[in-house]
Amino acid sequence: MTDRDGRPRATGRGPEPTGRDRTRALAFALVVFVGSMVPVPSSSGGGSDALGGALGALLDALPAGIGLTDPFHLVGYAVLAALLVPVTREFRLGPLLAATVAVAFGFGIELVQAPIPWRSFAWGDAAVNAGGAVIGAAVAVVRGRGPASASDREAER
Repeated sequence: MTDRDGRPRATGRGPEPTGRDRTRALAFALVVFVGSMVPVPSSSGGGSDALGGALGALLDALPAGIGLTDPFHLVGYAVLAALLVPVTREFRLGPLLAATVAVAFGFGIELVQAPIPWRSFAWGDAAVNAGGAVIGAAVAVVRGRGPASASDREAER
């Protein structure tokens, strides 16, 4: 926003999100969506080739309850939420909004996966997505990408 002289107007809410911020978040969301629709190796393990055997050994080595895709869910939604924090910085509760949008996006993807034969809806994946989103938004705030503090707003004036 600008005043009559073309200078940026202080909104009291920190810097406005840029087109680059929005583009990065949207592009990463698209990558997550596409990655969520492609077939993944089955968790049955084994296989006659070296890759199948290595995959089976990896799955056997994971602690009980942790799937092969869980780290991808956690990191993917952490990154998505962290990219959304600058986009929502004009809102006082922007980081909460960013995490909520990332969680909703992840739940939507789970719903889209339900009818796909090689994918499935999984509450566990939705929970890991949510955990990653909260972590990503928190890390973005700690790194200074969240809403401006009161002292930052005073400095703008």
